[in-house]
Amino acid sequence: MITCKVEAVTFDEVSQMGIVLLTEQDGVRVLPIWVGIFEAQSILFRLQNSYFPRPLTHDLFKITIEQLGGKVDFVYLNKIEQNTYYAQIHLTQKNSEIVIDTRPSDAIAIALRCEVAIYIDEKVMELNAVDREEFLKEQKEKSYKNYLESLEEEDLGKLKH
Repeated sequence: MITCKVEAVTFDEVSQMGIVLLTEQDGVRVLPIWVGIFEAQSILFRLQNSYFPRPLTHDLFKITIEQLGGKVDFVYLNKIEQNTYYAQIHLTQKNSEIVIDTRPSDAIAIALRCEVAIYIDEKVMELNAVDREEFLKEQKEKSYKNYLESLEEEDLGKLKH
């Protein structure tokens, strides 16, 4: 298992989805995971230490586990099948170990709220990780390209001589 941290949450303008960037604790590889916009916001809220008067869904999950005497130990992105990542939430309750199958976005949001480790299977990282700098450069170029393609002639104004 490789220990990772959430480096950033960004948005893909083409797919209109969030991208969570998981970086090796001591490395340069990054595993980008495309997630829904609401899941990306939930992760981003926690990264920014945003708090709300009423609990959000992932906050409620954490509270429920704690109220039932449980404790989240870690989350684990354990496999990828047909371009879909799978994850697990590992917790203990009354000396029993419980493993809950979940989406990576939910696992990450819970890990951040419970302040526990995020692990990625070594094979998943090896086969799907990309170079951090190259990925960020590529995303920036896509963003510029999409912006330029979205411009209409009247947006550019008339060229004056």
